[in-house]
Amino acid sequence: MKLAFGNTYVVDTDVLITLMTYHPQDKPAYHAIWDEIETLIKQKNIFSTMLVYDEIIKYLGKNNQLKKWAISHKKRFFVSPDQETWRLAQDIIKKFPDLLNKKKLQTGEPDADPFLIALAKSESATIITHERKDLPNRIPAVALHYSVKSMDLYEFFEERKLKFIKEQ
Repeated sequence: MKLAFGNTYVVDTDVLITLMTYHPQDKPAYHAIWDEIETLIKQKNIFSTMLVYDEIIKYLGKNNQLKKWAISHKKRFFVSPDQETWRLAQDIIKKFPDLLNKKKLQTGEPDADPFLIALAKSESATIITHERKDLPNRIPAVALHYSVKSMDLYEFFEERKLKFIKEQ
């Protein structure tokens, strides 16, 4: 699924939760953010792995708005892992087993992290995540090992030149 043009982004579950919780679509102050995201989705320049979708559907009982958004964007935003992504994710898991959430491993629940990194690597994309960059077994550190850039949501806002302005 190589993408056509522009910067591309792969989005972590925590960022979608932050967006929907603190920057909801229905608030006028955040329309520019959501308009930008929708534009990037149409251009196929922002997306996530289907495992993030699975995490949202499985874990977010209280955040109905995010669930509704995920369901309505399932075909356009969430990507099923292809062979290359699976292969890379397996390599990531072998090299960085502590990246995986131990609770999820015990219950057999999905853990999107290795697939986010693998998808970003295969698509030459930047990962948007709120995970700390200074911890060795978190997305930013493991992504860096694979030469994949990561940023948080607010760095994404800056890169896309999204600003909150007061109406006159």
